[in-house]
Amino acid sequence: MDKFFTLVVSGAVTGAIFSLVASGLTLSYSATGIFNFAYGGVAFSAAYLFYIFNTGMHWPAWAAGVMVILVIAPLLGWLLDVSVFRHLARATDSAKIVATIGLLLALPALTEWIIDGIIDIWHVGIPRSPDVLQVGFPPGLGPVPQVTWHLPGNIPINSNEIVVLGAAVVSAVGLYILMRRTPLGLKMRAVVDRPDLARMRGVNNAQTSRVAWIIGTMLAALAGVVGAPILGAIDTNAYTVLVFVAAAAAVLGRLRSIPLAFLGGLILGIAENLVTGYASFASDINGFNESVPVVILLVALVFLAQRRGRRAGQASDEVPPPDYLQHLPPWRRALPWVLATGFLIAYITVLSNTFWSGVMAQGLALALVFLSFVVVTGMGGMVSLAQATFVTTAGLTTGLLFDHFGWPFYAAAAAAVAVTVAVGVVVALPALRLGGLFLALATLALAILGDNVLFQWSWLSNTTSGWTIPRLVIGPLDLTDNRTMAMVLLGMVLLVMLLIRNLRVSSWGRSIAAVRSSEVAAATSGVSAVRVKLGLFAVSAAIAGVGGIMYASFQTTVSNASTPYVNGLLWLATVVLFGIRRPAAAAFAGIASVVTPVIIQSGFHWWSWVPSWLSWNGTAVSEIPLILFGLGAVTLARNPDGFLSQGARQRYELSRRLQARRIERAERAALQPALAGAGGGGASLSLPIGADLSPAARATVQEDVAIAEETRRHEEALVASGALHGSGDGSRTADAMLAIRGLHVAYGDVEVLHGIDLAVPAGQITALFGANGGGKSTLCSTVAGLVPPSKGTVALDGRDITGFAPHRRVGLGMLVAPESRGIFPGLTVEENLTLRLPADHREAAYERFAVLGERRRQAAGTLSGGEQQMLALAPVLVDPPRLVVVDEPTLGLAPLVVAQLMDLFQELRTAGSGILVIEEKVRDVLTIADRVAFIELGHIVWSGPREDLDDERLVGAYLGTEL
Repeated sequence: MDKFFTLVVSGAVTGAIFSLVASGLTLSYSATGIFNFAYGGVAFSAAYLFYIFNTGMHWPAWAAGVMVILVIAPLLGWLLDVSVFRHLARATDSAKIVATIGLLLALPALTEWIIDGIIDIWHVGIPRSPDVLQVGFPPGLGPVPQVTWHLPGNIPINSNEIVVLGAAVVSAVGLYILMRRTPLGLKMRAVVDRPDLARMRGVNNAQTSRVAWIIGTMLAALAGVVGAPILGAIDTNAYTVLVFVAAAAAVLGRLRSIPLAFLGGLILGIAENLVTGYASFASDINGFNESVPVVILLVALVFLAQRRGRRAGQASDEVPPPDYLQHLPPWRRALPWVLATGFLIAYITVLSNTFWSGVMAQGLALALVFLSFVVVTGMGGMVSLAQATFVTTAGLTTGLLFDHFGWPFYAAAAAAVAVTVAVGVVVALPALRLGGLFLALATLALAILGDNVLFQWSWLSNTTSGWTIPRLVIGPLDLTDNRTMAMVLLGMVLLVMLLIRNLRVSSWGRSIAAVRSSEVAAATSGVSAVRVKLGLFAVSAAIAGVGGIMYASFQTTVSNASTPYVNGLLWLATVVLFGIRRPAAAAFAGIASVVTPVIIQSGFHWWSWVPSWLSWNGTAVSEIPLILFGLGAVTLARNPDGFLSQGARQRYELSRRLQARRIERAERAALQPALAGAGGGGASLSLPIGADLSPAARATVQEDVAIAEETRRHEEALVASGALHGSGDGSRTADAMLAIRGLHVAYGDVEVLHGIDLAVPAGQITALFGANGGGKSTLCSTVAGLVPPSKGTVALDGRDITGFAPHRRVGLGMLVAPESRGIFPGLTVEENLTLRLPADHREAAYERFAVLGERRRQAAGTLSGGEQQMLALAPVLVDPPRLVVVDEPTLGLAPLVVAQLMDLFQELRTAGSGILVIEEKVRDVLTIADRVAFIELGHIVWSGPREDLDDERLVGAYLGTEL
């Protein structure tokens, strides 16, 4: 029994370190949607700096801890939020993963480089990075030397372990108080529940995100400092593994619950110790003990993290970027890559020496591997972190069959590719249930299992010595020559690029696009999502396997350490940096990933006739490539499609801006006579003579003029039918509380609102009616500040608020109630009201709506539809805002509740509020409206006083039905 308790205590200590990082991961993910792999780099840097301050500069442990955890860590969290994470908020899953992986690799290198640079410049007598990295059992916040006590049962526990447990308990209690007992915590939970609604309720999402990153970074720094003596070293690999294990704990908490994530960390640490102590079978399986958290992660992902509905990837949230070169002819689009290929051929065959042709061969072998990412991630939208596993599998299998069993090389390679495809299908199995981040974590777990367990089998890996794989002789082609091998590899790369292109335009490529967009819609069209996903991973694994065999052949040897799983993270990050959707960009990334470190370390030297000052001797600083990679991650946050597309995008956007200005000038001149046609002269659809417009721009102007003319005829028809009286007054916005003028809103290249003019006076109810798809909800989101307009203005009391953030608009007295109830279903009734009302006003709300007072501790999502609407409007009635915008308020409500709702609107009008009610149903709102407007396909077709409407004729003429 003593053994059991000893294992539990020591496991709880290790688990407490996992819990600290898991809490930070959960906090930042739930508040921002970004899973921060960089916490491993933060923990390492914190431990490194603590050692420098404490041991190198002889600071007391408490002073070094305060500096690292309470000063440097918050500044780092703030800096990362401003420079990287804020820009990643709406990026793709692959961009988010890659950016944080880049920081995971770059932060330790940057820390070492800065400290060593300070030593070199100022000659400070502190340890250099090689000395720090070799320290055994570095000090923590506890006393040095450590003190050991014994619990009942003679269970030993030392001061460092007590510090870890104490830090974990204090952090857990502090996080609980923050999230459950403070206004900031309530705002953070509201952002998690419904981020857009939180913004419309005055919550500054940027501020809550920044606080989440700062707290998460402090927790990671705390884990790094107190965990260093427990881990026994300041080592990048140890802290990288720490994050991956903490990821399992975070998944146990469903990436939402900090208490569950914290408990999950403790469970993982204890489970790992118990397996080590009692599972006798595990001792016969190399690497199994340290893989226990990974197994738990995989099981938790499969059973706890399944996505509802769409599961393929993240494509419904990830709109494919526009083709910035689509206006160019095919030959012009291909010309740069043809020239680049020609230069590459000339360089390999003529200009390069043996060394540089070998570098190019190695880069082209990696280019084959990188092309596998284009298939599974670029086309399929599924982030795979197991590509290095495929490479190792193919290399080891080839070596085993060729070197050990004496198979012919081609037979061994073919069998190795087949085995790799089988492994790819196994890795693909989680994709049948998972998507996005969860799928990426599952493939990472399988990759770690491969490294820790599968590739440790001596019969497969030949222990640490590995296998010998010779270079081939294919007829007249002797691949022992670097130039010949580079040219053969270039041909293979071009062939795979052609295969990917043909796959993309084939029927199977269309099936891939369908599954990526919507599995349900694809299934209704007869497309099997299972077959597509398994096929994608199989093809990707085959390409990576071929690349792995050629890479091993170039090296002439392969072992279980040739391409560890961490390489797969670096490879994915590199491909995404260059452009994951473009095969040519992936091939270029493979070459650059090999060439860049060589140039940095050895420099570049030209021919004798080139001036010597154009050459560079390179640098011996090994951290520079990783630092540059981290800077690439920062750049990726602003350009998720890869930096190779940045130039084309900038030229494309410049041409669009210039064309938009020409269109605007032409529209202004062309639409004026069209809109003046109501005066009797008709509309002129001719463009101004000499308008400098492209055919596409000219067609756009012609379409706008035609729409303006159709809108005018529609209004005239409604007036002629007797449904409307007068000509409307939508442009009279000068004296309105809310004035919308010339509002254009687009999603990408698709414009949804086309020049909206609308006025909402104070003390009146303005009703905006329209059918589904007319643009009502888009207008509501634009007024709230969630969707920026492309043109036009939104003014409140004559003040232009077009560029104001949603929380600033709330501060000016605007409240927007979106469609589907303006409540936070995950918060209680009391917490929903607390976001908007002080304590005395909340009591007034309970007096007004007694049912809310009875259910103040109940989750708002469990209320009935009418009660939810009461909860949404209670703060409005108790503390009336100056302007209320309500979208589809009667949706799903019983007639009696709708009647009560109309009474509430009239009460707000009496209080002097301006009210804009956006509705599809005419009957109920029309009885209380002072002004009415109609929207159709993004155009206001009429607006004016309520008395200018004839109800029955209006419904018959406008909506095609009876009242």
